Amino acid sequence: MKKLIELEIDTERVELTERKTGKKQIFIMRPFRYGDEEGVMNCVRDEYGDSYFKKFFYDKEKLRAKVESGGCDIFVAEVEGGIGGIEILSYSDCGDTYIEPASQILNHRYRGYGLSKALVDYTFRIIESMEPTSIFVHAVTFHDMTQKTCQKKGMIPVGFRIGSFLAENMFNSYQKKRCEKYSEGILIKPVQKKDAGLVYLPAEIIPFGKKVYDKLGVQYNIASPDVIRSTVEAGEVVSGCKKQGKYITYVDEIQLFVRIQVEEDGLDLKDYLESLVDKYKCDGKWSIQVALFTDTPLIYKQYEELRKLKFFFTGIKPLCSEREQLYMQWVGDWKLYMEDYILTEEFQVIREDIQSFYERR
Repeated sequence: MKKLIELEIDTERVELTERKTGKKQIFIMRPFRYGDEEGVMNCVRDEYGDSYFKKFFYDKEKLRAKVESGGCDIFVAEVEGGIGGIEILSYSDCGDTYIEPASQILNHRYRGYGLSKALVDYTFRIIESMEPTSIFVHAVTFHDMTQKTCQKKGMIPVGFRIGSFLAENMFNSYQKKRCEKYSEGILIKPVQKKDAGLVYLPAEIIPFGKKVYDKLGVQYNIASPDVIRSTVEAGEVVSGCKKQGKYITYVDEIQLFVRIQVEEDGLDLKDYLESLVDKYKCDGKWSIQVALFTDTPLIYKQYEELRKLKFFFTGIKPLCSEREQLYMQWVGDWKLYMEDYILTEEFQVIREDIQSFYERR
């Protein structure tokens, strides 16, 4: 995957029209540069006040440091006298080779111009020139604007990140409804990786996997139920596996969300996750997410063990690295109310699938 610094990024001048008033406005799309900090911070405060969970947006030095560290790249839509909107490109901190366009935030004065689409058009062209395995998006579910925009760019819904936003910490212009915690929809667009290879999926997930891989339009080969049965009976799922795996745990104390990255497979995953469940179940609003590799028969053993801990399937994570993956999650004593999510038709289908796994957990 190419780095942004290796590319020559042109600015782009677009004239957009406010749909209600007919007023025209010039926006200059370009990469962030020193001096933009205050304008970026104003966009964030205009929508979220001081409640936005990415706290580096509230400090000039931290904002610069985030960009300089390579953790993200920021793009702005400049207007006369300030910044009308922003979008960042995030890069995986766990070895995946996708690029995630994220945190698109518009100043309220410039809503209604189609600026969201213009920013997406600009940044997607840049992303594709960087040649990642795929484009990856977490789209909020308290509105469907991001979902619609991404789907128009060819992105496909593949699952959900459940309970990643604590509703009592959300201070924005959108209605919360009954949800104590809101989730995010996950979308993927293949770029360089167009062959998922041989994928092992638990039998009850195979229909979901086939449906999503077909929509992605990539090559794949899912092991048949007969292969699953014979592999498990032969004990091949533990053959050559280490007793202890390598896991990295990321804890968000604000949103009460835990994410586990499996660095190396191990037979102790169940024990590791059970210890986390025991730690966080005392506060009923925590969520725990883990991504499991599906290029190994070990997934059959892991899946059944995690189901006994009340983890449930929440989607696949395709084309994001050399190894294919799926998501499982545990949630505390709170109700999803997934029916309250604002979703596109395509995401509604995915919701029905995931809701059935949740209800059977």
